[in-house]
Amino acid sequence: MPPESSPAGGTSISNVSHSTTRQTPDPCCDQTDAKTTNDVHIGDTASSVTDSYYFVTQVSRAVALAVIVLSIYSRNCIQAHVDTLWAWLRHDSVFRSAYFETIYVTAVYGLIIAAYPYAAHYMPFLQRFKVTGDVTYIHQTTPGIVLEAVKYVAPLLAADAVIVKRYWDVHESEWETRRHQWIQTTRALPGDAPPFLLLCAQVAASVFVFDFLFFGVHLLLHKNLFLFKHFHAVHHQHTLMHAHVTNQLSVVERLLLIASANYALKLFRCHPLTRVVYVPVFLWLLVDNHTGYDLPWGPHRLVPWGLMGGPAKHYAHHVHGTRHYQPFFNYLDSWLEGRRPTNAHNQVEGRQSLHLQKRD
Repeated sequence: MPPESSPAGGTSISNVSHSTTRQTPDPCCDQTDAKTTNDVHIGDTASSVTDSYYFVTQVSRAVALAVIVLSIYSRNCIQAHVDTLWAWLRHDSVFRSAYFETIYVTAVYGLIIAAYPYAAHYMPFLQRFKVTGDVTYIHQTTPGIVLEAVKYVAPLLAADAVIVKRYWDVHESEWETRRHQWIQTTRALPGDAPPFLLLCAQVAASVFVFDFLFFGVHLLLHKNLFLFKHFHAVHHQHTLMHAHVTNQLSVVERLLLIASANYALKLFRCHPLTRVVYVPVFLWLLVDNHTGYDLPWGPHRLVPWGLMGGPAKHYAHHVHGTRHYQPFFNYLDSWLEGRRPTNAHNQVEGRQSLHLQKRD
């Protein structure tokens, strides 16, 4: 097992003390000059370092574009493999299980944490891309990991047991059979695989729609004192930014996040295989926002024209809590900024600040 700290600049829970804890402003207090003062400095060092790797970003974009073009050109060949994969999956007992998606999401999240922020913590070269010096990877104990998994999985498995999962292109008789079952054990799956290009388009569209929906949810959780206190404050209760903050959610907020993602998938009538592809893409974007690494090949760098926010802006949100509400993109935040008055005015956010000060 790797040590709890490393020359790469990481910090373990045992090494975090009051003397090293970053004192951050209240995450729900509207500070009028936050954008023009504090926000300007959040991530400036990392961004300037990352900007100096402009060539790496351009090469990464070229590689990504080449993969997209090659995929479109080879779509018929890829479709044949997709069809073969689906023919196997739809008869696999594990994949057909009513509980597959819940277990799959949990496993993918664990793998992403291990493959990205955990691994990055031990790569000295990547430490230069930290948004600030106090970004780190907080190691969790085994009991803590198990408890977190149980808290996430238990309510979802309970829902899986009683909710009939409906997918498009499945015969109605399959639903009738499952409606008469008290406990769901299997899923009724479509007979054919989705078209490859449609699968890719639906994944991208579902991410976009989720981003739109959860912007509204996230904004409401910050603007309403009661909702912030009871359902969102826990997400901002950390002294150091680290990847595990991604899943540091209240039960209500977690369910709202899952519901938003599922609604986006259902809106486009996504195939179960599309959902399988969507999960790692969606979770990677969520975890990436909370790592605190502004990598030159990160998703927000690959997408041109600054359309995506990225870890630096999300870090600023966790520090100030008054801007950058959109999970992945920027256009709604830009629209909101255009409507923001130039003087301090938000009494609700002031009461939220007072509430947290009393708790402290």
